[in-house]
Amino acid sequence: MHEEKIAEADSLYAYGNYEEALLAWEKAERVEPPSFDLLYKKGIALRKLGRYDEAAATLEKALLLDPKNANAWRAHALACSQMDKSAEAISSCEKALAIDPYNARTWIVRGFSLHRQGQYEKAVESYARAIELNPLGADGRRAWNNRGAALDNLRRHEDAIESYEEALMIDPFDIYAWNNKGVALGVLARHEEAISCFLKAIEIEPGYATAWKNLGVAYQSLHRDVEAREAFKKARELGLD
Repeated sequence: MHEEKIAEADSLYAYGNYEEALLAWEKAERVEPPSFDLLYKKGIALRKLGRYDEAAATLEKALLLDPKNANAWRAHALACSQMDKSAEAISSCEKALAIDPYNARTWIVRGFSLHRQGQYEKAVESYARAIELNPLGADGRRAWNNRGAALDNLRRHEDAIESYEEALMIDPFDIYAWNNKGVALGVLARHEEAISCFLKAIEIEPGYATAWKNLGVAYQSLHRDVEAREAFKKARELGLD
């Protein structure tokens, strides 16, 4: 009976029915103490539901059962990062990397947490390591894009643009990379090129309010006031002041 409840919960989890999976796991926990696997999946489900504090606490319980599990340390780091607990996130990433130093995703999470602490140089180094390990695919795209954002914060805008272009070579439909590239171009007063980037992001996702607002700023910089007002109006309609 216990195994059936676990199997039911795992099936719900696999299909993304996280709330129902949590209820099923809780029923299973009443029968016998939870395993590492149950607590790990429960922590992931809680994080995906935005219940970050509970996720971190659950993953800590899982890690008591298996402190050498790099994936659990990375998942804990993600939950901490999403609560703005960057120091804890970095600490968990370091523990994950001590076990598995070749996981690109862990280097990305570490870079993101360093970035949020304002440690941009270290963030760039962390993203570079992720790229070295996995230059392509979703992880590569994310690392290139995030590297660009860190470089922008260091005012290395030309280098940032190159990073965004690498991300776009992997996924030309990445609206965030198009928007970020546009912002970097705007800082360099390359407003026509910036406009092209924002329009590309909007073409891919017409509801992307940030790109509409940035498009308005670019038009304004070129004194194209009518177009700027229209872009700002669209951003407001989409809920961005």
